[in-house]
Formats: sequence, C-alpha cells, structure tokens
Amino acid sequence: FITCQISAQEESAYVMYTTIHLTPKSGHVKQLNEGLKAHNNKYHTEGAQRVNVWSIDSGPRAGSLVWVMGPMTWTDNDTPMSDAHSEDWMENVDPHCDMGEWEYWKLAEGMTYAPEGQSTKVMQIRWFDINENKGNNARHLFGTIIKAYKELNYDMGLHVFTNQANIGDGRDWAILWMHDNWASLDKDRNFVEKYDEMYGDDAWDEFWENWREATNFKGMEFHSFIPELSAAGSD
Repeated sequence: FITCQISAQEESAYVMYTTIHLTPKSGHVKQLNEGLKAHNNKYHTEGAQRVNVWSIDSGPRAGSLVWVMGPMTWTDNDTPMSDAHSEDWMENVDPHCDMGEWEYWKLAEGMTYAPEGQSTKVMQIRWFDINENKGNNARHLFGTIIKAYKELNYDMGLHVFTNQANIGDGRDWAILWMHDNWASLDKDRNFVEKYDEMYGDDAWDEFWENWREATNFKGMEFHSFIPELSAAGSD
C-alpha cells in the first residue's frame, strides 16, 4: 500500500502516508478506474497530495484497491482539500466504490532499507500485533534483519510502518518487502544461512523464538502497482 519515497525523510522529521481501501462496486470497475485516473491526474500529482494506487492481489480483499497519498505530515491535514476536489471525488469516484479503512502509516525510524535505484512494482505486506511491553524487543529484533539486508546489499527493499490510527484490530506494524517484479519472489537469497553466518549458529532459530514472544501475526497480502491510475509514479 505504500510507495516508499524514503528520500523524503531527509526533508521531514518523518515519513507518513494516508491509505484508503476502495472496493469497486459490482459492474463498476471500468468506471472506478476511469474516475480515479482523471481525479488523481487533476488533484494528486505533487507534494503531500501525490497519489499512487495499488491492486490487492491475494487474500479476502483481492480485487480491491489501495489509494496511497504522501509522504505527508500531520500539519498537511490543516490544509483542506478544495471544494472542487471534493465535488470531483463525489461525482466520479464515490459512486463506483465502497470505502473501507482510512489509515495513517508512519515509517519507523531506522527500520528501513531501500536499495538504490529500485522501482517497486510488487509488495509483500505482513501485519503484526506487538504484544504489550514488547515494542522495544520487536524493534531490536527486526533491527538485526534490517542490518543484515544492508550488509548483504539485497536487491529488495524492506520497511516497517507503524499504524497511527489503530482501530484495535491488532495491526500495529506493517512490514513491507519491496520487489521490482513478481519474478523477484522466485529468487533464493539464502537469507537464513547468511543470517546465521552473520550472527552465529542457530541465530535464526533464536530470532524466531523471541519474535513469537514479542508479536502475533495478523495476516499477509500481495499488492501490485497500477501505473495508469497513479499520478505519482513508482519511485
């Protein structure tokens, strides 16, 4: 659901995105796509209002879309959308879809790896509930993964986002694996072996034991980028 323009962190104290889940109404896929394309190209091409659109390609929400705006800050919400923007959305987008979750996701400081030049087309997203008083443990543990990706110079990005508007469904963290294409998922990167080489024998088994104590898995989805509906591009 996120286009990781991580370089934006250099210009702001943090990186955050608004995400909206949109489900096309039956028989309205074409109309929704046309409405989103026109709306995004007119109102969402730059700054905090830049938008990308992703298709959900697995799980019970498959066939739905995720509309992603940003990177942004809370201060950007103090500048309301124009009346013309709202009217355009209500006329050309809203009649063709059902709106689901409206959420804010913030990039966790230091919990990111972005290989130079990557153009993400596919994301694997896993959500986790962080157990009470286990946040520091989870950050420390996943920090070892981020460090390994950096030292191994992996060709896929890895980012942790935290839910800023948690509704109590347990999705505290979203962990994103960023791929150039679907074929990237077929690569055998031998990560477990390399992790043990870096941190010691049985380090991966120890990681998983501690990770299960700190977190609970809440689901996974694959998302793919839809360039024709996106004003921002996949950068």
